[in-house]
Amino acid sequence: MLRRFLCQADVVVEFEPIDPILVKSGYSTIDGPDMVPVVTYRSGSKEYYFPGSSLKGVLRSHLERIARTLRPGSVCIPYYDRRRQLPVPVAEERNSYGCGYRSRSSDDSSAQSYADSCAACRLFGSLKFGGRLSISDAYPLPGHQPKLERRNGVGIDRFTGGTVRGVLFDLQALVGGRFAATIRLVNFELWQLAALNLLLADLRDELVGIGSGRSRGMGRVRGTVSRYALSYVPPVATLDGLYQLASDQERQAYGLHEWSPQQPIQLPPPQKYGVRSLFDISQTWADYVNPLAPAFEGFLNWHGGPKGTAS
Repeated sequence: MLRRFLCQADVVVEFEPIDPILVKSGYSTIDGPDMVPVVTYRSGSKEYYFPGSSLKGVLRSHLERIARTLRPGSVCIPYYDRRRQLPVPVAEERNSYGCGYRSRSSDDSSAQSYADSCAACRLFGSLKFGGRLSISDAYPLPGHQPKLERRNGVGIDRFTGGTVRGVLFDLQALVGGRFAATIRLVNFELWQLAALNLLLADLRDELVGIGSGRSRGMGRVRGTVSRYALSYVPPVATLDGLYQLASDQERQAYGLHEWSPQQPIQLPPPQKYGVRSLFDISQTWADYVNPLAPAFEGFLNWHGGPKGTAS
């Protein structure tokens, strides 16, 4: 079922750095700073940008924090393989090894893997399957190029908390500018739209930081939605998710969560693009998705957390 195109949400988010931002390239310069921002060549010129992989990792980590707050143990620790016997200090999380390391049998189907996976893996993916959510690189908007700022740092002794003599470093951070990235959510369940809405709200409220140095005055951004569009192939008039569009057999096989808002959410008139119907809700998107808020916590309580055993 997930190989078909049933529904899709496309959200353009504009990121405005409030503090200096440094997403490190991993390479130091020969005679310059030790840490520099990632850079690429685009349209024939050099541009600084925020990689989509970095943004996706930050969003996943933030959603996992929200999920654990609402229901402890409801999401996995994706890098935790129980066979390696890695210590997990939080008692409630000791059985939360990664969904990618779990299975029910040696021939688990993709439907069974999806049904067993936690909320974070269903949305962002795991070692078993790709997630429903993807995000592009964030490039500067025309006329909103960032500036480079050079800073100095000193090494810290993690045992004493004091400085380490002779350990100094330089870094360059991006200041100002405005960047845009597109978040795409394919074949979404309604609780996944609700989860995305929680992330967009926290980006708006400057609660999600990106890059290095977030504990020392860097990394704070504000995210605002400039475009929000929903696409459907099946004919719909209301805001529906995968559960409403799937058959009874598919609902059971994939473990889809049955949830609907108290009142059906009527969508505006669509624009036809071939077999797709596109609903542009950019101006009043919050009015459409805010009623979905209880769906996320409802899914966490219904699903309970990652299932299966270590393979």
